[in-house]
Amino acid sequence: MALDARTRSSIYDKLRPILGDDDANALMSEFPAAEHDELVTKEFLRAELHGARSELRQEIASLRTELHVEIAGLRTEMHEGLGQLRTEMHEGLGQLRTEMHEGLGQLRTEMHECNNALAAELRADLVSKEHLDSRLAELRTEIASANTLVMDRLRQQTVFIVTALLTAVGASVGIVQALG
Repeated sequence: MALDARTRSSIYDKLRPILGDDDANALMSEFPAAEHDELVTKEFLRAELHGARSELRQEIASLRTELHVEIAGLRTEMHEGLGQLRTEMHEGLGQLRTEMHEGLGQLRTEMHECNNALAAELRADLVSKEHLDSRLAELRTEIASANTLVMDRLRQQTVFIVTALLTAVGASVGIVQALG
C-alpha cells in the first residue's frame, strides 16, 4: 500500500524517538512512497498478462476475419477476370479464324485467277507455234514464280495464325500458373 507524504512524515516522527534515525529510515524504506514504487505481485502480473492475451486474441481474430474477407474478394476478382479473359480469347480466336478463312479465300481466288490467266496465255501462245518454246519457258517461270508467291503468302498466313495461337495459349498458361 502506498503512503502519501504526510502519513509517511507522521509515522517517521513517531518511530524516530523509539528506533533512532537509522532504523526509522530503514523501516520507512520498506513502505513505498507512491504506487509506482510498489512491487509487482504475481497476481497483478497474471491479470495483466491475461488481459494482454485476451486483447491479442481478439485482434488476431479480427485480422483473420479481415483477411478472409480480402481473400474472398480477391478470389471473386480473379474469377471475374478469368471469365473476361476467356471471353476475350474466344472472341479473339473467332476473329482470327474469320480472318484466316477470308485470307485463304482471297488466296484461292487469286490463285485461280492467276492460273486462268496463265492458261489463257498458254492457249494463245500455243496457237502461234513460232514462239512456243520460248513462251513455254517463260510460262513455266511465271507459274513457278506465281507458285512461289502463293507459297510465300501461305507460309506468312500460317506463321501469323500459329503465332497468334501460341500467344493466346501462352497467356492462358501464365494465368493458370499465376492462379496455381
